[in-house]
Amino acid sequence: MSAYISDYDEVWFPDGTSADNDLRTVLTAFEENGVAGEHTDVPNFGGFFGGDGFNGSSYGYTSTLVDGFAFLATGDLHYYFPPFNGAPNPDYTPHTLHGTLTSITLGAGVDQAGNVVDPFITFTFDDPLVGNLADGRENVVHDIIWGLMNGSVSGADDSAGTGTQGGLLAALQANGLQLDGVSIADLVGGALATETEWALAA
Repeated sequence: MSAYISDYDEVWFPDGTSADNDLRTVLTAFEENGVAGEHTDVPNFGGFFGGDGFNGSSYGYTSTLVDGFAFLATGDLHYYFPPFNGAPNPDYTPHTLHGTLTSITLGAGVDQAGNVVDPFITFTFDDPLVGNLADGRENVVHDIIWGLMNGSVSGADDSAGTGTQGGLLAALQANGLQLDGVSIADLVGGALATETEWALAA
């Protein structure tokens, strides 16, 4: 997989987190300086792009109150929400995101065209992550997106008590990204600069 840093804006990290910190610390700070639990607690903007209300080539989400937490997931994404997009099936769990996930961009703001207004970092999965509807809300696509919708990079539980598989952090680590012990600056081979890319073995 690969990761691409568009911009490291320390304004997003008022707690002093810097490029010298490791990726887990930076992503956790990004979460904590955003809006935890925002899916239900504060106004937000989000939805599918490149499709319809339940399907799309991307799904974007941002808080409308805090300018430092947004994400865009791209791939072939679907939301199982019967009876509006399919007859209820006792074998499937309603309100489930599924499909394939090829990249995640974090940053601030999502516009009406489905772009992150001020992107921070993009993670690209060389082999798309596959979330099967038959696996319900435990599938990796639902786990990552649901976590981010609730302001968490490490996943979030739901009202049904589904639990989490570890969200974005777990998926990155499972796909070869080193989260601990190496700073972002080290990962990019020196002092952090904008428009920098590094490749990681999957």
